[in-house]
Amino acid sequence: MRHRKRTDKLGKKTPHRKATLSNIIASLIMHERVTTKLRLARSAKRYADKMITLAKKNTLHSRRLAIAFLRPDTDEEKKNIRKLFDVLGPRFAERPGGYTRIIKLESRRGDNAPMAILEYVDAEVTFKERKKSTKTEDEFTVDTEVSGDIQTQEEETKPDETVVDENVEKTEKVSE
Repeated sequence: MRHRKRTDKLGKKTPHRKATLSNIIASLIMHERVTTKLRLARSAKRYADKMITLAKKNTLHSRRLAIAFLRPDTDEEKKNIRKLFDVLGPRFAERPGGYTRIIKLESRRGDNAPMAILEYVDAEVTFKERKKSTKTEDEFTVDTEVSGDIQTQEEETKPDETVVDENVEKTEKVSE
C-alpha cells in the first residue's frame, strides 16, 4: 500500500530524481510528447501541470520559479522557457487543469518495463497499426537460378571429399 507516501522516489536520490524530472519536463515542453516509463510519467505529470499553471499566471515570480525548476543552460533550454510562457500558457488559458495525459504502451522489449506516453491534452492522438506479415505462395517458391547455383557448389565439393577419403585410406595403410 502507498498510504501516506507523497512522493515516488523512483529508486533515485533526491538530486538525481529532480534532474530526471526536470529533463523530462524540458523534453515535454520542447516536443510536446515524451515516451518514458510509466512510473516516471506519473511523477512528471504533476510537475508538467504545475509548469503550465505557472505559465498561465505569467508573472515575473512564476517565470523565475519555472527557471529554477527547469535550470536552462543552453539556448535551446532557454527557448523552452519562452515557449512555455508565450505558447503553452495562452493555449491552456481557458482550461482549469488537467493539461497532460498519460497513454499506456506495451512493455519495453529489453527489460519488460511498462512504458507510457506523456503528452499535452490538446495534442492529436495518432496510433500506428502494426503491419501483419502475410506471406504468399510466391515468397515460398525458390528461383531455378538459385537452385542451379547450389547444385554446382555441391558438385565442386564432391571431388574434395574423395581426395580426403584417399588420404584417410593411405594413412590407415601406413599405420597397419
